[in-house]
This record gives sequence, structure tokens and C-alpha cells, in this order.
Amino acid sequence: MQDWMHYAIPAVLICFFIYRRTKRTIGFQKLAKGRLKFRLTLFSILGIAIFLLGFVHPIHFIGYLIGLAAGAGLGLTAIRHTRFEHRADGCYYRTHLWIEIAVLVLFLSRIIYRVAFIALSPNASSMNPADPTQFTKDPVTAGVFFIIVSYYILFFGYLLREESKLDPDATLSSTSSSESSPQTVK
Repeated sequence: MQDWMHYAIPAVLICFFIYRRTKRTIGFQKLAKGRLKFRLTLFSILGIAIFLLGFVHPIHFIGYLIGLAAGAGLGLTAIRHTRFEHRADGCYYRTHLWIEIAVLVLFLSRIIYRVAFIALSPNASSMNPADPTQFTKDPVTAGVFFIIVSYYILFFGYLLREESKLDPDATLSSTSSSESSPQTVK
């Protein structure tokens, strides 16, 4: 009876995180400077840590560089398609729907692949999940990780820069001039 709990609790947690990630990825998101700074710092620290752990397997740096370049391309495309909207309670942003879906599918596919790989691996018992070099042992996982890291660092940096350019008085003037329709700017 305890055997199914061993799999059920992580499955529920993974589903919860997937739900939260989906909710935060698709649609307009409130532009919160503190949250963006925290995420930018977190992704930068994680990226540097994984990059430094990669010295164990230097050949994987090719995957890292490909991931960084692909993430930068995805980030630049997202920046071109980002829309800002002034609402009564603040500024909101949204990038192109297909870019949001691509990042989400990339994230989810690597989780599913990694879980399936561990579950179907004959030497799964020898894998230590607490070992931080697990990310650097699979160049595809590390490459996808760096796609996501470079995308979010570039995109969140852009959002922070644009947030400082947005006029806070524009929110008040746009709501007083048209109470029912939000104003969208690029």
C-alpha cells in the first residue's frame, strides 16, 4: 500500500507545478518589478551553477552553447512580439501565444523525458537525485535547460528595462479616458 504513495505524492506535486507554470505562462501577466528581479537573479544563479558543474564533462559545453543560442533567439523573438497593456491595477505584458506555448512544451517535454528515462532505466537505483551533476550528465537536458535559462534572462531583463520606461501616469490617464477598454501599447 505504501508503494503507490511513493509515486503519487511526487506526481501530485509535479502536476501542481505544471498547473502553476501553465497559468503563469499563457495570457497577460502583471508586470511586477520585484518578482521579475527575483526570477532574473534565480535563473542567473542556476545558469552559472550548472555551467560551472559542466566542467566535469567539458564536451557538454557544446550543448550548453547551442542551448544559449537557441534561447537567445527565442527570447529576441518574444521581445519583438511582446505587448504591454495598461489597466487600472497596473501594467500587464504578454508575448506571442506560440512562443509561450513553445517554452511550456519545451519545459514539460524535458520533465516527461527525464521521468520516463529514470523510470525505465535498468540502473535507476544507482542514480542519486541529490547529486547536482545529474543535470550535466545528459547534454540534451542541459541544453534544454540553457534554452530556458537564456530565454528567461533575456526576456525578464527586457521586461525590467521596459517597466522602467513605462509612464505610471499613463495608467491613470488611460483609465480616466476609457474606463471600459484597456489600452494596449507595444
